[in-house]
Amino acid sequence: MKKTILLSFISFILCSCTSENFYETQRYFNTDKESYNVGDEFELTIFIAPQKDEKEIRLYDNYKNLQISFSLINSEKGIHNGSWTKRSNEFLNDTSTTKFRITKKKPFKKSFTGIISETETEIIIEIPELNFSDGLPKSEFGANNKVRIHGLCDPIDPEIGASIEEFIEVKDIEIITI
Repeated sequence: MKKTILLSFISFILCSCTSENFYETQRYFNTDKESYNVGDEFELTIFIAPQKDEKEIRLYDNYKNLQISFSLINSEKGIHNGSWTKRSNEFLNDTSTTKFRITKKKPFKKSFTGIISETETEIIIEIPELNFSDGLPKSEFGANNKVRIHGLCDPIDPEIGASIEEFIEVKDIEIITI
């Protein structure tokens, strides 16, 4: 019995040492503009900075664990996170990983170039590097609508009991459809 408890404790300690998380980091998006037209390219940048001096994070090489999605909002019409797209990780497979040591002076920073297009029924948002392409209903676009960019950082090997979704601060942009 004592051996079992000791082995369980050692196992727990060893597993905890190899896990990682996005705790104590500031996570946010930045875009190159606040407003876009259909047909425009956009640049979406993700920043992850430690709240303390430094931290190590691990990411899939294809950024599968940096999930991005889009939704419609219009506070005048009471629409909050309506018509949500799929998450970018749904289009990606697991790959090898890379560890990043981030500091306040050298945060993790990754920019993605996207394209906004349209069909008869949807406004399509594409991010080729993430193999992401999904749409929002064109019929729901109108005056004062915004598109909210959502994000999550998912730890690859979270410790037992850890939060497996660390949100990225949302960013609102406008997509002009006229």
